Amino acid sequence: MKGNTKRSYKARVISSERISPSCGVVVFERPEGFPDALPGQFVSVRVSDSTVPLLRRPYSIMDLTGLELALLVKVAGRGSAMLASAGPGEVMDLAGPLGGASFDDPGGDDAVLVAGGTGLAPMIFSARTWKRRGSRGRLYLVHGAASRDESPDSFFEADFDKVFRATMDGSAGFSGDVVALLAKLLDEGRISAPLLYSCGPAGMVRALVERTGDRFKSHHTSLEAVMACGVGACRGCTVPLREGGRIVFKAVCDDGTVFRASDIAWEEWW
Repeated sequence: MKGNTKRSYKARVISSERISPSCGVVVFERPEGFPDALPGQFVSVRVSDSTVPLLRRPYSIMDLTGLELALLVKVAGRGSAMLASAGPGEVMDLAGPLGGASFDDPGGDDAVLVAGGTGLAPMIFSARTWKRRGSRGRLYLVHGAASRDESPDSFFEADFDKVFRATMDGSAGFSGDVVALLAKLLDEGRISAPLLYSCGPAGMVRALVERTGDRFKSHHTSLEAVMACGVGACRGCTVPLREGGRIVFKAVCDDGTVFRASDIAWEEWW
């Protein structure tokens, strides 16, 4: 455990825009002194000064510039609804940037980025960060969602060289899950790249490892987990990893959120 002790900041909402029936983008004015962040890192948001909801909510950073900090928010409960509906001028407390490991820059290599649901946020941040650095590799996004209602519109498509969509109900793009879509694209030769990055539910990431693990030189994943404290203290978000012939437990929030997918001991986690 790294004992992450990042400070908190008061951040003012600039805008809140609904981009699909269930998702919105909330843009904050970047707080003074807020450190630079890397793809895969996140912030923990206190959406209210009251005790309801009690805990902070973790959100992957979708973008961070010199002036703005953007989050992708799916409305799933009271806390996320409060954040998604925040109006310009509202102030919230953000702790961050949190997370001890991030996505490496692919440099000149092509890369496939697979996102399930709001796992899209760190993929957008990755693409924008790498392009700002001058990375010349092609970036393919493969995004999966339950339905069109959970598949954001095209506001992010310019960040990638090619975007492919899958919905479980077939209402947009490929009918089926995102892993099946990726396998189809690879088999048909429609995309080819040595590097794989992913973010989404654990079941999706495990399926990626099992179905496409030998198709890529490396696969790094930003894991999703319930993060009560966000700094590795409560140990409520541990993941079992293979390390030196033994199983060790690391905190997703503090040691991750990014890990080599091949290191995860899936049979122990389940």
